Amino acid sequence: MRLILGFVLAFVIGAFCRLARIPSPAPNALVGSLLVVAMSVGYIAAERALARPVHSSPESAHAVQNSINGAKSCR
Repeated sequence: MRLILGFVLAFVIGAFCRLARIPSPAPNALVGSLLVVAMSVGYIAAERALARPVHSSPESAHAVQNSINGAKSCR
């Protein structure tokens, strides 16, 4: 849904700039395309990195509980 909203917003801004005869708020073609790719890859990578669930094993949960209770780990 966010991807579609992004495309619609970009189209609306571009169309408004064209109809109002003001310069497009974008860099040169090559720099602009590299900027879009970099921002898209960064956004996707950050979203995937932040969405990963934390995997905890029973051993690590037991060690955390022991440290909270003040017991020493046997390992």
